[in-house]
Amino acid sequence: MTFDPEITFHVPGMSGPVLAGCRVWQMPLFGKTVSDESAPDWTVGEYLEAARAFLLQAQGRLVSQAVSRLAGHRRPIHTMAVSLEKHGAFYHPLKITVAADADFVTFVLNGAVKDPGFTLIETEFRLLARLADQVIPCFIPRVFGAGTVITKKGKVQFFLGQWFDGFHEFHLTRTARGDRVAIWKDDGRHEPVLWHDAVKIYENIAYVLTAYYEIDTGHEIFPWHHAAGDFVTNTRGEVRLITVRGMGLLTEMPCEPSDMEVNRLFCLLFYFLNLTLCMRLDRLDGTGPFVWLPDMVLDATVKGMCQSLADRSAQRPRAGVPHGLPARFLEFIKKFGADQLHDIMSHLLEERHFNAVEAQLARKHMASHCQKIVQILART
Repeated sequence: MTFDPEITFHVPGMSGPVLAGCRVWQMPLFGKTVSDESAPDWTVGEYLEAARAFLLQAQGRLVSQAVSRLAGHRRPIHTMAVSLEKHGAFYHPLKITVAADADFVTFVLNGAVKDPGFTLIETEFRLLARLADQVIPCFIPRVFGAGTVITKKGKVQFFLGQWFDGFHEFHLTRTARGDRVAIWKDDGRHEPVLWHDAVKIYENIAYVLTAYYEIDTGHEIFPWHHAAGDFVTNTRGEVRLITVRGMGLLTEMPCEPSDMEVNRLFCLLFYFLNLTLCMRLDRLDGTGPFVWLPDMVLDATVKGMCQSLADRSAQRPRAGVPHGLPARFLEFIKKFGADQLHDIMSHLLEERHFNAVEAQLARKHMASHCQKIVQILART
């Protein structure tokens, strides 16, 4: 049977489908032209056509298998709506809405048209696949397959993954009542929420990142950033991490490998301090000036990390946290004063290659940040 569903293309903010030959179809994919005429910029239409070709490969086998996995059984596919959601620095996510019988199933199709996006696509697909069963329930998208499309314009690399329905990007925004966290709705509205509700988002982010932290190796998910929209949230403050660009040991083991317990504690300390820094850095409305989030975000970070460690310890052996480690870690970190934490965090700023503006902002607030950590831990 021929796989030939009706495929329509969409761009948020436009009513109705985007048709071949229209103004949007001819627009540069990156939002600007390039000066080198030997390497003309991709257009939106060329990228959408490449996505169509990928979805139709092998009689749509990849999409059909993905629908079966999410829906529980095989269903005929009638239509696919392909929406160009946003433009990243390295690749361009598409939302794929598949009509299968009376149900709708949504996916993300991430694509790159040049380096370093090609490398990132390969790395992210591999990491998401490796981490898929490491944490139950899963907080990252399942991935279903990857591949390449060759067009007249050049090569495009794609991978198909799970789309989290009901979850949205969020950022700090300016309001008449002060800075608030705003959730970006599908209709284009940015809906501010009370800080009382927003802190739950940050608590859950710390929980999720700590759930994937590897205790014995010190490997962690990094880099990630609020401003990049790496985390999304729903109306209940639950979060999902939609991208994993890297994972590894970002600070050298302080002791000989044989001293496992001390290494665990020091690596966990470095992870914790870096987490507290990254959690407080965002950009207004995602792309504006860098901002430092308030103290209540730090409180939420400590709470989320400690809860995640405690839950993992209670789930031994699968979760990989030795019995009693959360309590030993708290005892260990409470031995450090604010000045000592300040020295360690200054070193982390150099090692982890923060953006220069971020580093300057962090240094400005670091003394009070470290004092606040000591105060929080004293009552934890």
